[in-house]
Amino acid sequence: MANVNHSTLTDPYLHEPKGAASASSGEVYIANGSGSGVWTQNHRHVGGFITFSTGSPYAKATTTSDSVINPTFTLVDNNGFTGLSSPNARIRYDGAESISAAITATFSIQQSSGTDRNVEVVFYKNGAALAGSRVIATAASGAWNQITTAFNTTLATNDYIEVFTKADSAATINYASGYLRITGVPS
Repeated sequence: MANVNHSTLTDPYLHEPKGAASASSGEVYIANGSGSGVWTQNHRHVGGFITFSTGSPYAKATTTSDSVINPTFTLVDNNGFTGLSSPNARIRYDGAESISAAITATFSIQQSSGTDRNVEVVFYKNGAALAGSRVIATAASGAWNQITTAFNTTLATNDYIEVFTKADSAATINYASGYLRITGVPS
């Protein structure tokens, strides 16, 4: 057999990386920098939404301390996550590989009655606030406003994301809709 450098091979003689025959659909080969690597999912994603309703919105008793937004999230377009409702609303990452994740949440909010309130939302990961993900918007009585936060973090198997809120004074904040999205690639 002749010695041939791989760099000189043309199309009919090229071959897939080792393990390609056993790789699952949607997996990519990730090199480890030491002449080897593994097959892993090329991305993970999930969306969770609160059913839209201005007539019967999700009403959240909100205080001046962070507390979890705890509606029923309906998951859509899910690859690698589980939606949980106990002990409260959260999305748990179930993939085997660690991912670099982009998280976005947006809500339509309204003060149920009374004076305007400054409402904050923040992402929590595994029970701790993600510093830098806190945002603020005004919830007005009789008017709908939008509050959106976005953040990047890493997720490993069983990590979970929750959205917490607080206001500048106790109030009932209505949520007509909400959407939480997580997308990630192997890290």
